[in-house]
Amino acid sequence: ALRVGDALADYLNSPAARELDGAACGEALIALGRIQSRLAAAQAGILCRFDAADAHDADGYASSSAWLAAKTQLSRKDARAVVKQTRLLGGHPLLDDATAAGQLSRSWAREIAGWTSRLPVGDLRERADQILLEAAEAGANLDDLRIIAQAAYEAWRAQQPDPDDDP
Repeated sequence: ALRVGDALADYLNSPAARELDGAACGEALIALGRIQSRLAAAQAGILCRFDAADAHDADGYASSSAWLAAKTQLSRKDARAVVKQTRLLGGHPLLDDATAAGQLSRSWAREIAGWTSRLPVGDLRERADQILLEAAEAGANLDDLRIIAQAAYEAWRAQQPDPDDDP
């Protein structure tokens, strides 16, 4: 599979791909965005297992981000961002699965996860993720999703006791 990925990249960087007309470039950009998100989901899944196994220790690195920076030519900042994003989306399995299936971009999944992470872990957060995922699949844009997420958060907050109230 990894060799096929390299072959795909070789073709897309070849003179033949440079001959694509404007409309074909647009189709290619859409497909590449979906593929990028799916590959990022695959990378996150492998990184989760790598991180959980402390596999970076075998090479003498203190963290997965340090290992990524040294071994995959990522800057330290980018390596930390990859690990942070992986951990964020790891707490939102519905969103992670949707990116792996090509139903949602990694970028939108990261935005949604940031919004719904304000909700407590469990059924409520998962339900909010599901609602936002369904709205995105129905055609909602990112601003619409932000409004829905904010409404969910405010509804949850309205049900919480006021910390300033004297018990």
